[in-house]
Amino acid sequence: MATSDLSASTGLLPFQLSLLKEIVDPKSSDLIILAPGLGLRKVVCRLLQIYDGPQNLVLLVGTSGEEERGIGVELGLMGVRDPGLRIVDSDLAKKDRWMNFISVRLENG
Repeated sequence: MATSDLSASTGLLPFQLSLLKEIVDPKSSDLIILAPGLGLRKVVCRLLQIYDGPQNLVLLVGTSGEEERGIGVELGLMGVRDPGLRIVDSDLAKKDRWMNFISVRLENG
């Protein structure tokens, strides 16, 4: 998705859209660090939507269970591919983590 496609974003405030335009370049490998506040969930969901694709790996670190559920719901409403957000944490057994990674690999060829 090109940065020009960002203008099609609905529900974002002007400063959020400006932030996205400044940091988004799907052709590059970037590390983006964001902190809570100022409608962060919408910005994070839009970033996840932009980078949703088999060639991308996006790690979302340090979120609470409530944030994970909220982001998952919002991604579903945005039409991000199923399953959208995969949650891998220490509560997931080693075998289940491995199967999760294998299934992603198989999906992406």
